[in-house]
Amino acid sequence: MSFTASAATANDASHFANGKTKYRQLCQACHGDKGLGDGPTAASLPSKPANIPNKLGEFFTTKNSLVDDILEGDTEEGMPSSQGVITRQDAIDILDYVEMIQR
Repeated sequence: MSFTASAATANDASHFANGKTKYRQLCQACHGDKGLGDGPTAASLPSKPANIPNKLGEFFTTKNSLVDDILEGDTEEGMPSSQGVITRQDAIDILDYVEMIQR
């Protein structure tokens, strides 16, 4: 099997589409259209949802640590666990989607 630019582009498009779908299904209500923590249900939560782009830009935060946060959740803060609901790759796709829509 050879690697081609078109295969990479198709793979990237697939991951982007997956991230978009999962984000809209599972995250948008709390985190808002662009991941800023301003979704329609944000005000009803015990803590304001994270501003995902800010989290992605924090100096000591890695994408892997944010993936873990997504999968493990923090129920005291209002963030449900996503383990068993999405895969690690889904969480990566969600974060990549949020990064892309900031541009």
